[in-house]
Amino acid sequence: MAGGDHHTYKADPSIERWQQMHNTMYERFRFTPTKVRAILLWGLAVPSLAYYLAIKTDNKWEFRGRLRGESILRKPPQDAEPKEE
Repeated sequence: MAGGDHHTYKADPSIERWQQMHNTMYERFRFTPTKVRAILLWGLAVPSLAYYLAIKTDNKWEFRGRLRGESILRKPPQDAEPKEE
């Protein structure tokens, strides 16, 4: 093949330092008030809210077999039924 040696690798020292820091990040991790708040928010509050919303809306909607003007609620209130003229 033309073009000389294709297996030459020139390491970038800054990328190598970043990779080493990234690989050993767990050794330097400390719990700080900011990190604790983030963990509580994203690890507990958001999943809890998603679970609550899933439970509250489970089996509430029915999208199949509805005509225009009909409610998509599985059990619509009696006054929400469409009136035939």
